Amino acid sequence: MDYRIEKLVKGLTYQKIIIYGTGINAKILLNSLNDKEVVGILDRDRNSGYFEGKRILTTDEMLLYQPEAIIIATQLSATLPIYYRIRKLCLENEIVLLDLFGNDLFELVNSIEKQKEYSKKNIEELKNEIDQHEVITFDIFDTLIMRNTLYPEDVFHIVESRSKKKGIVLDDFANKRILAEQALKCISPNIYQIYDEYQAREGITSADKRLLLDNELSVEKNILIKRETVVDMMNYAFNKNKSVYLISDMYLPKEILEILLKNLDITSYHDILVSCDYHQTKFTGLYHIFMDLHPAASYLHIGDNVIADGFCAKSNGMDIYITPKAASLLEDSSYGHILKKALSVNERSMLGLFVAKIFNSPFSLNGSDRRPYINNIQDISYLYFAPLILKLVLWLIDILSQENYDKVLFSARDGFLIQELYDYIKAQLNKTELPESIYFQASRMLCARAGLSSDSDIEWMLSAPFSCSWNEIVKERFDLKASEMLDAHDEIYNSVVEYAISQKNKIYKHVKEIRANYNKYMKQLGLQQNGKYAFYDFVSCGTCQYFLSNFVLFDLKGLYCGYYDSVTGGKRNIPIKALFYNPNYFQKETFFFKHYLLLESILTSTSSSVINMDNDGEPIFSKERRSSYELSMVMDAQKSIKKYAEKYITSLYVDTSSINADFVDTIFSLFSPQYTNEDCAEFKKVILLDDFGKNLLEITRKERQ
Repeated sequence: MDYRIEKLVKGLTYQKIIIYGTGINAKILLNSLNDKEVVGILDRDRNSGYFEGKRILTTDEMLLYQPEAIIIATQLSATLPIYYRIRKLCLENEIVLLDLFGNDLFELVNSIEKQKEYSKKNIEELKNEIDQHEVITFDIFDTLIMRNTLYPEDVFHIVESRSKKKGIVLDDFANKRILAEQALKCISPNIYQIYDEYQAREGITSADKRLLLDNELSVEKNILIKRETVVDMMNYAFNKNKSVYLISDMYLPKEILEILLKNLDITSYHDILVSCDYHQTKFTGLYHIFMDLHPAASYLHIGDNVIADGFCAKSNGMDIYITPKAASLLEDSSYGHILKKALSVNERSMLGLFVAKIFNSPFSLNGSDRRPYINNIQDISYLYFAPLILKLVLWLIDILSQENYDKVLFSARDGFLIQELYDYIKAQLNKTELPESIYFQASRMLCARAGLSSDSDIEWMLSAPFSCSWNEIVKERFDLKASEMLDAHDEIYNSVVEYAISQKNKIYKHVKEIRANYNKYMKQLGLQQNGKYAFYDFVSCGTCQYFLSNFVLFDLKGLYCGYYDSVTGGKRNIPIKALFYNPNYFQKETFFFKHYLLLESILTSTSSSVINMDNDGEPIFSKERRSSYELSMVMDAQKSIKKYAEKYITSLYVDTSSINADFVDTIFSLFSPQYTNEDCAEFKKVILLDDFGKNLLEITRKERQ
């Protein structure tokens, strides 16, 4: 007799019983209940006839017998769906619901439902549970370790991408890999059996089969990380001399899992039981096998899955503690709405990296209002800024591959980090056809001074606010010497513009000098007459490009992260493409355009802004106004962004999959106080200095709403 049924029969005290199910378990149970009154059978698909001599009843007919208990005699995988289907009926008629182990399902499910209160879970509670039990078992995937992908199946898309680069022609590998596993008749096949089946179905060579299998194992190794807090709890149990074991439903056998775990420095356990080694799952008997191998007075199983690690373990007589997986925490948090936006493999992988960071600990939402708590610039940059910046660089690479450019100019200072990422990703993706990058010294101040060509340009140069005299602002904006200036302005000038235009001959003369020195600088960079260059700027209406185009002898095509319409004629005519386009600067349509200044504060170079060129074509920089603390913040932020890009490109990126600009904008928007409980000192108030030299821009938390 099945051990479960034997346990049930010995403890059964009810006399009028209904058996739910018409399978092998129901048949064995019927033959074991000779001294009990089984009044009939319930089944979802049958409501008449007989099963093993017992009448199959409708629910209405069943109620006429006034049964004391219903025993769900099915596989564990079907027990909960049946429970939820008939629970209301049983509650209303005071009928006890039992599973094949004799557990009262109302009590069992109620205890599991309490495990879903994620915001109440904490480390001390788990430690206390560990202290009270003799044997501690841990699930592996999504409990001790997790992938940087959002879903396990995304691994297969990455394998397909990597394999194609090695010359294996594949068609819909991810889906066919899943179908091969499902086609096998045995319970819980291992990875070798799965690939044997895949080979038989697809007709690939043994060499290609081996390469695919090795690629899958390599991808797994590269995308796996440990859940630090849960591993700490495992080490805690091990150091408390508890018997610690790992139990997993998985197609990777024990010898492979041991290697993967060791690579992550996870060794504090006594043994591993894997479903594919025993061809039994947590639903069909893996827990029973474990308990037979390791008898003890008490067991505590720790896992992420409410059914496999909760219901199944509890049904087998183990106490349980659910440590929610990162994706479950995401769904339960203020960020849950973003799940619907991750449509492609690449977008899901971006979200996978996101949750692997912020929800690495199952206690991330402890005591929260569903808004995750974050308090350092490194994590903020990694989580909310890096996805958008990475998308920007990938977009640039895509655009640059469609046209022939001699070089791409990354304008100072906001092009500093973008150039680094461009060069890195270009090399990683082996995009040798892409143009060489140049870090190009430019600023609105320098470009305007060199490209000024009309009275309207003079007027524009004076449009930025100032708080000094007309004499001082004209001298400063146009880089005039004090000896060249009129001593003062008198009543004949109605405005600072009239005052400046009265001196335009001096201004235009000086423009020629600045322009000549700037051209020396460009010649030293190797920029050629009649060349074609891409000009990267972060967010602009085209000011720098417009003024440069007034005098350079080569073509400039603008590639911007954000472009907004300046509603002025000249700038509207320059060629620009942008990742984000805003028709009107004062009506901002995306979170990016509302808050791009946050990104501007950390994308920048640690050098100050260029304001002029000397006679040798060397840059002249403004005085650095940022403190060492602010510069340190910039370096920390950029380090995190580069770390994110490296991890994503080397282990997750699929070159045939897309990333929508709206998706990364949504990730960026999660930084809003509406979604995130942010308490980072560096972002209490962000101060930016306008490159015209005088205007300070302040961004407070309130303005980020």
